[in-house]
This record gives sequence, C-alpha cells and structure tokens, in this order.
Amino acid sequence: MIPKQSNGRQWTLIYKIINHNVIWLAILAGCLSGCFFGLTWLSVILTVLWLVRLICLRDRTVLMWSALVLIIFSGLFWRTQQLAKTRTMSDQTGATLQLTVQPDELRVENGRLQLSGKTSAGQTVQGQYFSDDQALLQSLQLKQTTKMLVHGDISQPQPATNDNEFDFRQYQRHQGIFNTLKIDRLTPITTLRATNPFTWWVNACHALRARLVQATKTLPSTLQLYVQGLFLGWRATDFYESLTAVTDLGLIHLFSISGFHIVWIVAAVSWCLRRLGFTQTPIAVLLLLLLPTYYILAGAQVGLLRAVAVVVLGLVAHLCDWRLTGLTTWGLSLLLGLIVQPALLMHLGGQLSYGLAFGLLFTKQFGVLKTTVMLNLLSLPLILYHVYQWHVLTMFVNLLILPLFSVCIFPLVLVAGIGGHWLPWLTDLTEWLLRGFTGGLNWLDSLPGMIVFGKPAAWVVGIMTILTLVLMTQKFRKWLPIILGTVYLVSFLAIHLPATGEMTFFDIGQGDSFLVRSPYNRQITMIDTGGRVNFGGQKISGRSRAQRISINYLKSQGIAHIDNLCLSHQDADHVGDVGDVLKGLHVKRLYIPLGMNQNPQFMQRIRPYIKDTQLISVQAGQRISKTPLTAVHPFKPGLGTNEDSMVLAGQVAGLHWLFTGDLDRAGEREILSRYPALQVDVLKLGHHGSKTATDPEVVKQLQPKIGIISAGRNNRYGHPNQETLATLAENQIPVFNTQTNGMIRYRYTSSGGRWQTFLKENLS
Repeated sequence: MIPKQSNGRQWTLIYKIINHNVIWLAILAGCLSGCFFGLTWLSVILTVLWLVRLICLRDRTVLMWSALVLIIFSGLFWRTQQLAKTRTMSDQTGATLQLTVQPDELRVENGRLQLSGKTSAGQTVQGQYFSDDQALLQSLQLKQTTKMLVHGDISQPQPATNDNEFDFRQYQRHQGIFNTLKIDRLTPITTLRATNPFTWWVNACHALRARLVQATKTLPSTLQLYVQGLFLGWRATDFYESLTAVTDLGLIHLFSISGFHIVWIVAAVSWCLRRLGFTQTPIAVLLLLLLPTYYILAGAQVGLLRAVAVVVLGLVAHLCDWRLTGLTTWGLSLLLGLIVQPALLMHLGGQLSYGLAFGLLFTKQFGVLKTTVMLNLLSLPLILYHVYQWHVLTMFVNLLILPLFSVCIFPLVLVAGIGGHWLPWLTDLTEWLLRGFTGGLNWLDSLPGMIVFGKPAAWVVGIMTILTLVLMTQKFRKWLPIILGTVYLVSFLAIHLPATGEMTFFDIGQGDSFLVRSPYNRQITMIDTGGRVNFGGQKISGRSRAQRISINYLKSQGIAHIDNLCLSHQDADHVGDVGDVLKGLHVKRLYIPLGMNQNPQFMQRIRPYIKDTQLISVQAGQRISKTPLTAVHPFKPGLGTNEDSMVLAGQVAGLHWLFTGDLDRAGEREILSRYPALQVDVLKLGHHGSKTATDPEVVKQLQPKIGIISAGRNNRYGHPNQETLATLAENQIPVFNTQTNGMIRYRYTSSGGRWQTFLKENLS
C-alpha cells in the first residue's frame, strides 16, 4: 500500500507542476519557433523579453523547466532545419524515382494528376503530370498504399520573387516538402504491405479517406464541396472560386476542421454511445482510439491537431481524475503541436487556431455577442497581416451564421453525405438549401463594406494583439479602447499615405506588368497585367498571376483602385489577366492603343467588367490623365498586334522612362524619327529582350542609363536574346532582369530615389 501511495503522491506532484507551469513553457517554445522559422528578429526580442519575465518569477522549478524547454526545442528546431537541407535534392532533368504514395495523396482534377510521395531515403516529393486523356488519369487512381516509378524533372518549389507574394517554397518546406517533380511518365509498381500494426493502421486510414473522397464525387457539386471541406479536409481545385464569400466574410474557419467540428463530433458520438448503454469511462477510451483515426481521415491539418490534442488531454485528465486548467490544456496542445509541426505558428491557420483558442479562455464570462466581437478583434490583426482586407459585415455574419451552421448546416450535410446515395430526395433537398445558403452569403459579400487596410508591420500586429488580449481581461477599460483604436488609425494612415512613390516592375513570369505610383497615392497607374499563355493543351487553373502578385501587392499597400490601366497590346502575356484586375480593383480609366477596340476577341475579354470604367483609345501625342506619361506610339489604328503597341514615355522622379510594350525595331525607329529629342534614362526593353526589338542604332542614340527586362525563367522563347544583351553591353548599359532580380522597384521622394530588387543579385 505504501508504494501505491508514494506513486500517487508523485503523480499528484507532477500534475500540480504541469498545471502551474506549462503555459510559461509553451509561450517560450512558441517564441523560440519564430527564431528558427520566420520573423527572426522580432521573435528573438520576444524570446528575450519572455525569458526576463520568467526570471522575474523567481521560481526555481519554472527556471529549470524553461532551460530544459530551451535545450529540447532548440535542438528539435535546429534538427528540422538540418533535415530540410539533407532532404532537398539537387535540380535534375530526366530523373527516375521510386515513390511510396498514399491513395489520398494522389488526386486527379482538370486534366492534371497531382501526387505527394516519399523516397526510400525519406525525401518527400510533390509531382504533377498533365494529360488530355482523362481515362488514363482516372486509371492511375490508387486504392492502397502503392510504390510508383516516376520519371521527370526535379526542382525545388517556387519561391516568392515579389514583395508580399505568398512564399510557396517556404510554406512547402514547413510542411516537410522540399522537392517538386514535373512528371512525364509514371507507373504503379506494387501495392505495399504494412510491416507492423502502426503502419497498417496509418495506411488503412489513408485508404479509407481516399475511398470516402471518391464516394463524395457522385454528390451534387455544392454538397460535394461542403462534405469534403467540413469532414474530410479536402479542398477541390475550385473550392475558393466557388465559395469566395466564405473567404471574404471571414467564414473559412467553419471549413477548417478544428475545435468546432471536433466538439460537435465528440458530442454526437458520446450521445450515441450513451444511448447504447456505455458509461463515461468506456466512452472516453473509445474516443481516445477514434480521434487519432479521424485526425488522419480529415487530412491532419494544423487546426485539427490542436483540437484533437485538447480533447485527448481532457479525456486523459478525466481517466486520471485530474483537473487541468484551460491554460494548461492550451499550453500542452501547443507544445505537442510544435513537436509534430515545428513551424505551425508561421502561417495564418496555426496562428488563428491557437490564437482564438487562447482568446476563448478570456471570454467565458462574456455573452455570445461580446465573445464574437472580442474574438473578431483578436483575429483582425492576423487577418490584416496576411490578407490585407476585412469586411465590416464579418462580425455580424459570424454571429448570425455560426448558430445556423452548428444547428442546421453541419448535421444536414453529414446526414445527406452519408445517406444521400440511398435517399436521392434528401441529396436534392440539401443541394437546394446549400445553394440558397451560399447564394445568400454571396449577396452579403456583394454589399459595400470591404476595407482594404493594407499590411501592417509585424511589430504593429504584435502590439494590436497584446492590447486586444489586455482588453479582453477587462482591465483598463476606460482608455485602452482609445489606444487600440489610435494604433489602428495611425497604421491605416501610414499605409495609405506613404511619402514615397514607386516605379515597380512585377516579376509576373513571361509577360509585362508595371506599377507607376505617385507619393501619397495621388495617382495609381498600371501598365499591362501579365497573363499565362496556354501551351500543349494544359488546362490553366487556380489563381492568376495578377491575383497572386500585382493585385496582392496593391492590396498590401492599401490600394483598392487603379486610376489608369494602360494595355500595350492584345497578347495574352500582357493582357491575359485584365479580367481579374478589372474584377479585383476599381479601375477608373482603361487605355488601349488606337483601333484595338475593333478587335472582337479582346473586347469580348473585357466587356463584362467595364461597366464603371472609361475606355479610352490612345495614339501618339495623347497624355495619360493626371500623370507625366505620354503616348509616343501608335501613329495609326491597328488591332493590337506587336507592331501596334502603345509606347509610353514620361519623366518621373527626375528620370526619363520609356515603356515599349512588344514594339519591333521598325516601330522604335519610327518613334525616333517623330520624336528626335526623346530622352530616356530607364528603358523597358521591347518584347522581353527579343532580338526583334531593341534596335542597336536606337539604343545608341537614346543612351539610356539603365535597361529593364521583364521575362520568364526558362521561357520557351529564349528571352532575353544574346544579341540584345550584346547591344546593351556594347553601349555599357547596366540591366535589371526579373529572371534574376525578381520584382524590381525604384522608390523615390522629393529628395531622390533608390533601386531595390526582391532577389539580391547585383546589377549586371
């Protein structure tokens, strides 16, 4: 009996230590992760400040555990970084790999097969294979864990090359994916058999998830999106396009399987088991077995990891007769999350999941309305930092929709998803209701109220978050809202009224897209939009480059409109994304070269989006409204071919600029014959550096100080041409190139300016 009592006292002591100290350790580990994976300097400052706070506690136990956490998690994070280096393969062409692929990690959509698999050395590879033969693609669907032989070109994921562009390479690295493969051949070799019970269980979960996803594809389109998103953590390619209002109105958390879903599912399962006669302890044990399985079935997402960990900890505490505080449970779930996914706090999903869960601990005494307001205020700084905009109806919609979702939508979708195959009338009814529900959200989204705030600095986001948390504790209630509101106002004005202007050349791939912005945002002009050219029958899907790069950048700067959109000519790599620009931003005036309005193909592209936009045809001698830019070409009407390109010249920040579109050499010579006194300091080379443009005699006469080339990496045309580069070298003209420099920007004030490149290669 004595040993048992001794063991009991030891467990009680451990329980008390955990209950009182874990929150300090979890926040320390969270700050430490930023030192390794992002926002390094800010994270270092926060880590040092938190260590000072821990020292001030003068608690020897806390200090001892803090030292242990520093050692363990620093080692874990360092090892994660070293694994990234060892598991990154060098770029290769024509490589052959054997990959182990789980059936739910291979998807076929829109003429494209995507897969993620592991080599025998543990390297994770993500690959794509294109084919117009849909039957062939469907035949490659897997039902079991399979070893596949794949052949293609290995590279690393594409990094961000523009300011505030989503860094896909960093995101993939944080997910443990360090290599991509452009597949030209693939063959399933053999189905793999598990060598131990754990592997069998994992493989079985993946196989079941794949079968469930396939089963949902027979459901009507809207119901399919809801079932896959709500219960399986599966995002179809057109998910965000079909449910844009869900994103705009801040409801995406409803489709991110997390605490809301887990609580609902646990409650439903517990209710069913109680009706079958199970007592609380067997129910807890069964749930402990069920939840890890559902974690894999639902896609093993960050928010789901936190929610499952919290419920599992609660069940273990119940079985051990412990009473863990909310802070302790949150802290333990964060420590567990950082062990499984060390960089989880570097992305919006992880930040919102843990941030809102932390905020909920302060709102237990609040009513529903105040809780909703406070949680929206807590998430607002993070949303602005990542998304740059916020809809004023977000709080109202969350307050209205969350109860409706919980009581009606969630159970209805679950029942229809399970029973719809046998009850077609239920499927049809649910589809009709969901279409109405989605249509209502789209109507709300169309109402005025979207505020493009811009991207606040990371340290400002930290101040906003801390002030909101203090406000939630109901301390300093008199003056704290005023301080918080002042921080938002000052940040908004600083973003929207910058003292600098800029001339920016976006790295848009093979194409052109440039920004001319005056100080204090008095005039916003965009020249061309970029666009993708479809080769080889490959279907283009997903967000356009304009949405990912130029529109995204403008919104990060607090810009929601364009005063002048100038389109040089009708080629897709210059105007292919014009529809997305006209939809995503309010465009006051759209300038096109004289005669291009007679091009039916081009007019069909823009006609649906120019109801509130003035369409203006331009010829040489006309000025772009309220800007220093003047057209120096075309001289006669055309249909928008290269030879008809609109060429713009003007003086900005004391420099003379010339934007030449895709104009050929004959057109360049004609401009000089009409404008013999034309001065050029910065020349945007015509036709992406092709030898059909940049006439040597024209360059010799203009003598620009800097050349700019906008071309895609490894483009099929070989741009820029060596003949053009030789012309620049002969005239001793340094050149910036988006291929090597990424986004190129000249920022200026009344006292001068300086060149900036996103990638830090030197001027060549």
